[in-house]
Amino acid sequence: MRPEDIVRSGPNQYICKEGILKNISNYLDGFHSPVVVTGHKSYQAFLNYTNLPSHVQVIQHDGYSSDTAVNKISKSASQADVIIGIGGGKIIDTAKSVADRLNVEVITIPTVASTCAASTPLSVIYDDNGSFIRVDYHKRSSYLTLVDPVFLLCSPVDYFKSGIGDTLAKWYEAEAAIRNNINKNIFSLMVQVGLEHSSFIKEKLMEESKKAIQNLEMRTNSSSFTKVLEAVITLAGTVGGYGGRYGRMAGAHTIHNGLSFIEETHSILHGQKVAYGILVQLNLENRTEEVQELIPFYKDLGFPINLKELGITNNQEQAMKLIAAHAIKPEESLQLMGSYSERDVIEAIKQIENLILVK
Repeated sequence: MRPEDIVRSGPNQYICKEGILKNISNYLDGFHSPVVVTGHKSYQAFLNYTNLPSHVQVIQHDGYSSDTAVNKISKSASQADVIIGIGGGKIIDTAKSVADRLNVEVITIPTVASTCAASTPLSVIYDDNGSFIRVDYHKRSSYLTLVDPVFLLCSPVDYFKSGIGDTLAKWYEAEAAIRNNINKNIFSLMVQVGLEHSSFIKEKLMEESKKAIQNLEMRTNSSSFTKVLEAVITLAGTVGGYGGRYGRMAGAHTIHNGLSFIEETHSILHGQKVAYGILVQLNLENRTEEVQELIPFYKDLGFPINLKELGITNNQEQAMKLIAAHAIKPEESLQLMGSYSERDVIEAIKQIENLILVK
């Protein structure tokens, strides 16, 4: 059985509670050689809020979740009996890969609400320059995931918005993948649960996102902020956890992956590129009314709705071809939605460009 088809519902233990990180030492009982994998900015944010026990080794990494990074950190952390990932998606994906390599438990502590990386047993692997390579599926789910809403009130708003974009794609990708394969009689009850979760998540994001962003900007905790946090960090992971490959990625992430090969987009956050990918995916299926419905929401949250807003101002035709050439590869998840040509993808991108020009 393929690892992406195994039902993995979420972390082994999950706690979302105000102030939980103030007592982090309570959750390290039984571990003798914990090693933290973190970034420089993320670790400083963590230290501004709380401290680690003195015996914990800290390894800092600011690059991508690459094979180079995983190999290097694994050697430095070879004596660890638990890896603690403190950071955003790339750091946590790196930490999970190190834990998998060392065959030890992993604890995840997100410092931003930008992806569901803290709750998923997989890592997205890039090369050292930030171009997408593959997705690795791990043997273990996280031993423990700790989400502290008060701590996350200090996180950047842009990352929170990016998390909303990435999470919004859960519905659009799962719905498209499942709808386009419905006649194959391959869907279990678990896949249906994943789809229901994605619908619930979309509903909550559309209802609560604007207020949650306002609360974050004001550094004020609220039920809206916590609901969106949990939707992004934890509930999003359950869509793929139950739905397997039909609940993880389809057209939107395929477009993101293609964009990763364009250097100008490397400064654009993951979820922003995925949000743009939703629009392209919808156009591929001629669902232009849904594109129109999303545009006001996108403008409110500052999501990119054309190539210029993705940083691509020169050689746009070449960029479209590069994105499309990657999107139609047999190993890419766009295949879950049907058979598309390079020209189909380019035309879908051009439709988005023309839509914005009209508006």
